[in-house]
Amino acid sequence: MSTTPHETPDSENTQDEASGDPAQIEADIARHRAELGETVDELTERLDVKKQAQHKIEAVKKQATNKVEWAQTRANAGVGEVKARLNSEDHRDVLSVLAPALGAVAAVVLIIGVARRARR
Repeated sequence: MSTTPHETPDSENTQDEASGDPAQIEADIARHRAELGETVDELTERLDVKKQAQHKIEAVKKQATNKVEWAQTRANAGVGEVKARLNSEDHRDVLSVLAPALGAVAAVVLIIGVARRARR
């Protein structure tokens, strides 16, 4: 004896109640078809390897772009600081002037290298 998900073995449905109105049955069938269609679409989306890979590539590209933009901003700030120090009257500590700029350039080069390696 099998039961549907909405019935219990104890339910006392008569044949008349089970058959129901044809319009109601058609509405139930249409609703179930729509639900099945949504489920199939969700499963297809989850199992589409190419689409999942494309989403991952887009996420990595966006992350790399954000890191490069951050590094460029930092590098520009370092260059501005270097220019300000070189234009000042105190030229005693050249290393303290060049170190932030060299660090920013190294960060940009490192990030670009990581981004290129991630593409492969």
